[in-house]
Amino acid sequence: MSNSIKIDLSRDKLTATIKVTGVDPITRDDILGALRSSGVVYGVFEDVVDIATSGNIDDFMIIARGDPPVEGKNGWVEILWKTEDREDHPDTEKTVDFRETSNLISVNEGALLAQMHPPQEGIPGKSVTGEVISPTQPKSALIVPGKGVKLDNSGDKVYAVNQGRPVAKFVGPNVSISVEPSFTVSGDVCLKTGNIRFKGDVIVTGSVNETMKLEASGNVTINGIITGAHVSCGKNLVIQRNIISSDVSAGIGAMESGKIRYLVQDLHDDMSKLLQAIEQLKRQSPDLGKLPYTQLVNSLLENRFRNIKGNTKQFLLARSFNLPFEVEEAVEAIKIITSMHFTPEDLHKIMEALLKALAVMGSHEAEKAKIQMGSASASTIKCSGDVVVLKGCVNTTIYASGNVKIKGHFKGGEIYCEGNAELDELGSTLGAPPLVRIKSKGFVRVSTTLPGSVIQIGSTRLNVTQELARSTFRLNSNDEIDIIPT
Repeated sequence: MSNSIKIDLSRDKLTATIKVTGVDPITRDDILGALRSSGVVYGVFEDVVDIATSGNIDDFMIIARGDPPVEGKNGWVEILWKTEDREDHPDTEKTVDFRETSNLISVNEGALLAQMHPPQEGIPGKSVTGEVISPTQPKSALIVPGKGVKLDNSGDKVYAVNQGRPVAKFVGPNVSISVEPSFTVSGDVCLKTGNIRFKGDVIVTGSVNETMKLEASGNVTINGIITGAHVSCGKNLVIQRNIISSDVSAGIGAMESGKIRYLVQDLHDDMSKLLQAIEQLKRQSPDLGKLPYTQLVNSLLENRFRNIKGNTKQFLLARSFNLPFEVEEAVEAIKIITSMHFTPEDLHKIMEALLKALAVMGSHEAEKAKIQMGSASASTIKCSGDVVVLKGCVNTTIYASGNVKIKGHFKGGEIYCEGNAELDELGSTLGAPPLVRIKSKGFVRVSTTLPGSVIQIGSTRLNVTQELARSTFRLNSNDEIDIIPT
């Protein structure tokens, strides 16, 4: 009985199998010849050839295996905005604040939103017949810029051109990126929504409930009331109804950046002096140039410029949600001062970041926000511009860098403004007397002023002792307050 050698190839030609039947002696040359006749020239297993010569192989055995191609990787778009870090395993000993549950994401102007990664080519394989097997050609990804974003010159990175909520829409490997400048809360800001922090404009169709916080860098409109809450924004604030036992503020420039600007200015001035001192020491003592740069700078920081590290720590602690992007960049740059290793380039980067922060805060000082509300009770109101109240105030304190206009009464509380103050009715027969204080060049105009009311213009204070009809209070050349019937 003659032997039968059967060679089978898989459809992809990556494997070859052998089956041997019969009892006659069989040699390696017989096996290799059968392989060559079937076109198998690569990946032959020598041990299987030896097994095949030793006797029958009743079932097919793999005698050769090729190299499969390694597939490449399609191009992809990496989304770079992230949620705030939260603990995955909260400490049971810590109190959980259920108000901090919002997953709302917002970004600053200039933020890098996404980056495109190129496709990675695969590695060709080889069949048992010696043919090259090409991997599938990987596909490229594409960033499609929408509203509020721009691509860099390479088209591989996309940046925000305004503040707002980043949105990504995926279509295969392509991603459309946009930034929505406003966010609408449908209903109330409450435990269900969590505290709201948004870089852009916010509209609340309902109210802001007790103990909740709403912070926005743009305009805020609230259709309902604010009760026992905190609301702040970088631009205009409109409350359609009332404010009760709450703190509200509007405007970046005057209120929030004041102390920080002083810190930045001091840091800039001291860093300038530090750099000058380093260059002066190098000129006077050339051997100092041989010292490690960090050692030289730290010596100056510890001895002659101690305020830099102190002000740096204050600056790092003084972060605020509404600070401009350039100020946040300065915060990141100045961090290296708290470390033990830095280079001349690091210090020059700090100087550049501080200059940008000063410039943007200086520009914000000219921007005046505005607050308009229905009425206010037992609340504190701060604004870098004008405050307008449509239905009166009770036991409320108002700080305004612009004018204050109140339609209705102002009973109890205090008004401090750098512009003019106009009120329908000031004071009451019950409760603490109200105070209206303005700068020396301004005026106070009141339709009805009740006894007990206090008006201060500049450093001159007037206690009203009798009811006055519509009058204008103004400081004269003798630093006395004139009451002018109008």
